[in-house]
Amino acid sequence: MLKIFHLSNKPPFPLKDGGCIAISSILKSLLLAPQTEVFHFTITTQKHPFRLEEYPAEWRAKMTIHAEYIKTKTNIFGALIQLIKNKSYNISRFESKEVEESIKGFLDGVDFDIAILESIYMLPYLHLFKEKGMKVIVRTHNVEHQIWEGMSKNSKSFWKKKYYGKLAEQLKIYELNTLAQADGIIAISEEDAHFFQANFPTLKLKTIPTAVKSNYPIPDYSKDDFYFLGAMDWKPNQEGIKWLLEEVIPNGIKDSSFHLAGKGLKNNQYKHPSVQTYGEVKSALEFINNHGICLIPLHSGGGIKIKLLENMAMGKPIITTTEGVRGIDLTHEKEVLIADDPIAFTKWMNILHQDKDLRRYLGTNAKKYVQTNFDETRLTKRLIEFIRDI
Repeated sequence: MLKIFHLSNKPPFPLKDGGCIAISSILKSLLLAPQTEVFHFTITTQKHPFRLEEYPAEWRAKMTIHAEYIKTKTNIFGALIQLIKNKSYNISRFESKEVEESIKGFLDGVDFDIAILESIYMLPYLHLFKEKGMKVIVRTHNVEHQIWEGMSKNSKSFWKKKYYGKLAEQLKIYELNTLAQADGIIAISEEDAHFFQANFPTLKLKTIPTAVKSNYPIPDYSKDDFYFLGAMDWKPNQEGIKWLLEEVIPNGIKDSSFHLAGKGLKNNQYKHPSVQTYGEVKSALEFINNHGICLIPLHSGGGIKIKLLENMAMGKPIITTTEGVRGIDLTHEKEVLIADDPIAFTKWMNILHQDKDLRRYLGTNAKKYVQTNFDETRLTKRLIEFIRDI
């Protein structure tokens, strides 16, 4: 029996954002694998409260679950202290003596074989597992410092550009120094894997993307309005929507509308002639099915965008950017439409709005791509083989 300590930076349920989906995907694979015993320890925060009843009953029966609260809300004083210390504020928000003591207590009581840490934000606890002689795999959701580099580059505010650049610099130093202490890395995309391979040539590394469910009904391709569903408390999403509204459709969309929903979004937050806002919706599936064309106007973020895979799996026609498809080998005008400047993005919105056959063609190809490349059974097998090889 392989005893696995799984440590996540937030609960997987409810499935609020791409990170939650990625965590739930790997947990599901661990529970499906034979001869494994899983202990799931999750950090819970004000943004991601822990609710045990949200976990599927079958999962609760198969694994032990423990949650510990950390106050991660940003504040100027905390940011200033870390700036003076020249340490990563992003990482320090996840450091907790109480969490450290809890992990120590569990490690003293059970002989685990291996630990899987979700994201570099759990690296402050890596030493606890190494002190017990355990192997540690870090599952990286992104190359994190590159997200902040992207936001620094795209920011038009001088001070934000400088501050985001400093956060990226501090995070990069931490990311490179601390990841080197792990025994293995699971990257979520080939592009991320290449970065880690170049910087940690002796570490064992495997690319295992997030498995995605794809057995959804065929969508209604007569729907020709536009939508975006994503966590609006994530800066790359805020930045992307700002770009869309101010530079792509500043005067609205003729004969159509743009429907915007997601965690952290306030109703009527955006005053725009074509925008309808919904806040956090109860059913992502229902929201997506109620609308026609998915827009993913990202210009930073790094890693594979789970929202892209989810919409592809549902067979939705999608217009996105080069950043939006980063990490996935998609073909423009085959599975998705890709445009990086406002004029091209607007052109494809107009074309797709008027062409039902093109919506069906793109959506059908997108669904096939996900079924071929993100199959749950195949990815579970790769995951367990990698864990046993560490």
